[in-house]
Amino acid sequence: MSSPHYLHIGKADGSVSVMGETVSMAREIIYLVGPSLETHGGIGYAIGTYCNSPLASQYRLIHISTHCEGNRLTKAWAFAKGMVRFLFLKLTLGGRLVHLHSGYGASLLRKLMFNVVARSAGCHTIFHIHGGDFDKYYERSSMVVKRIIEYFLRNVDAIVVLSNSLEKEIAALSSMRVPIYVVGNPIDVRKYKPVHRSNGQCGTHRLLFLGSITKAKGVYDIMESVQHLVAQGLKVHVTLAGDREIEQAKQRAKEISAQDIIELPGWVSESRKLEFLSNADLLLLPSYTEGMPLCVLEAMACGLPIVCTDVGGLADLVAHGENGFVFKPGDVESLTRYTRCLLGDEALRRRMGLNNVAKIADNYSADIIVGKLSRIYGQLINNV
Repeated sequence: MSSPHYLHIGKADGSVSVMGETVSMAREIIYLVGPSLETHGGIGYAIGTYCNSPLASQYRLIHISTHCEGNRLTKAWAFAKGMVRFLFLKLTLGGRLVHLHSGYGASLLRKLMFNVVARSAGCHTIFHIHGGDFDKYYERSSMVVKRIIEYFLRNVDAIVVLSNSLEKEIAALSSMRVPIYVVGNPIDVRKYKPVHRSNGQCGTHRLLFLGSITKAKGVYDIMESVQHLVAQGLKVHVTLAGDREIEQAKQRAKEISAQDIIELPGWVSESRKLEFLSNADLLLLPSYTEGMPLCVLEAMACGLPIVCTDVGGLADLVAHGENGFVFKPGDVESLTRYTRCLLGDEALRRRMGLNNVAKIADNYSADIIVGKLSRIYGQLINNV
């Protein structure tokens, strides 16, 4: 009798095809649990980078998708399918380590449920927090959610965070019962690399923002800053690339008579993003809360100076005056002043850009980050 369509065993290379996925039987299985790789945001990007890195030759990485774009029913169905798929693969192939990639809110609760199931199935778990300002999230949560968070942090085998500041916040809540590792987001430096930039096309400087078009990301602060820059005689073109409040942002651009200089292309493809990064003079990110934004890492790898707020993991990435400028959230005056300073000094932009390229190569390239993660996997597996 032939094997079912979802399980084919006995290939020449010793691999197994399970539910349409070929998995080598020679390496330790690691389940990467998180959103679909097609979702907008940094978690899917990070998981995809791991799956296409040398880490996949060391371990059998199996991505379990638990979230997708869509309505509540679609999202609930995606989670249910992910859970069933994990249980089937666990029973079929085994595997002792589950790497849970989580944001906050509903994402965290989904991973909590997955953690309970995975540990009940005999797996060890890593809780990877893709967000910043965890202490603020914890403080504004209800008492019930706080207890859930505390339980979660104390019932995993390791915690991975994106920044040193987040490590301190998590350590205070977990009471140091669980080892905490700082592992930044990975960047493919073969794709994101510096290009030569001229000093503005026809005297027009190009400013870039990448991310959700929301107040929390500081988009409307950028618009206010643009008003001041134009009033001071600067010629600028601003690209605000991302999803969410696009129509509201377009309306605001009209209200300040800046619709001709503020471009809102929506969520862009990888190739279009690389085009924007190649043409920009600097990246703006005046967020009110952040983890370790991929847009900043990508811009740094491309040789752009950064003007951003001092929240979350941005403090780890941008040293004031060295590879960019930082300021407090909501301080539009400082945003304007630092932007003007960089636009008026090509040598400063170039120097900061080179510092960023070096910082990414030394600390955040995919090879560096994958090496850190591989060591964590090895330590946990050896202790099983």
